[in-house]
Amino acid sequence: SIQTQREVEQPLPTATSAIGIDVGIARFATMSDESYIAPLNSFKKHQQRLARYQRRMSHKVKFSSNWKKAKAKVQKIHTGIANARKDFLHNTTTTISQNHALVCIEDLQVRNMSKSS
Repeated sequence: SIQTQREVEQPLPTATSAIGIDVGIARFATMSDESYIAPLNSFKKHQQRLARYQRRMSHKVKFSSNWKKAKAKVQKIHTGIANARKDFLHNTTTTISQNHALVCIEDLQVRNMSKSS
């Protein structure tokens, strides 16, 4: 095992622009420069398959071995949806932060906006 120490200079940011972001319902994010980011809709992509596996699970005897197998399939789909959303969010925020020096976000409750719509 060998350990070395070296000093690495911090890279200087190349972006100098500032941007404001408005988070919404129909569009994931709208930028102040009139561009927008479309939502991922990962649930809609897996909705039919998820419904099929949930129907199969509903016909099984609860807590039986076959029910547990069916539940595992449903959980796997939910995990895939969650991972896709996390990946989309991570990639989007990384792109925004690398391209802009200052980012301002509007502080609104999206939950309250979706109740009325």
